[in-house]
Amino acid sequence: MRMPNNRFVLFAVLWFFAVIYSLLLKESDDGTPPFAHFDKVAHFALFFGQFWLLAKAFMRDGLAVPYRLLFVSAVLVAAGSEMAQALLTRTREGSIADGLADVLGAAAALWLAHKVSAAKRAVKTV
Repeated sequence: MRMPNNRFVLFAVLWFFAVIYSLLLKESDDGTPPFAHFDKVAHFALFFGQFWLLAKAFMRDGLAVPYRLLFVSAVLVAAGSEMAQALLTRTREGSIADGLADVLGAAAALWLAHKVSAAKRAVKTV
């Protein structure tokens, strides 16, 4: 499999380090969230951004997006991040619901990437 080499790869790497910082290194404050289940929305958004950037890197270079590999990666990263939050932090906890929000965010990004790729192919054939 050929790997992409464009600015979206750099963006995805930077996004990954921002996610690691926000989920594992930054202590959680005791502030009241803006609305109920705000943390689930944040988890969804973090993983959506990460996997959209990864898929976009493949699309930009005209490569086939490895949807299955990216989805399996999302599941593994979600499980790993939740376990790390539970075991390595004092102010955060691992949560199956957060892991599910992570995976749903990645799945939404990959679904969108699939739709965008299909639309671009349809436009090229017309």
